[in-house]
Amino acid sequence: MLYEKLNAEMQSTVDAFVGRLKILDWKRRSNLLIDSSLPFGQDLPPDKAKTAARGFVTAVIERLGAPEVADPYQALLYLASLDPDHRAQAERWLEDHPELQATVDEGLAEE
Repeated sequence: MLYEKLNAEMQSTVDAFVGRLKILDWKRRSNLLIDSSLPFGQDLPPDKAKTAARGFVTAVIERLGAPEVADPYQALLYLASLDPDHRAQAERWLEDHPELQATVDEGLAEE
């Protein structure tokens, strides 16, 4: 798990963020997490900034327990994860729900 590789300060940041996200639906989680992940790469070169942001998303998904994808906004987050299992789960869900692909595509276009 990526979370376990983070330093104590980053783990604390992820845990605090997860605590706030748990009560929200996936649409709100997605909006907040995408917006909040961007600063994690601010001080890095552009090629590493996106990876840092995606790493934050990955760690948060892990701490949320990585539940099975059941929502297009959840699929959007899982597609942003660095974890291949998260991305595969989102892709399988989208194959089973092609009518929701446009919602996910809109979310990806906003990144």
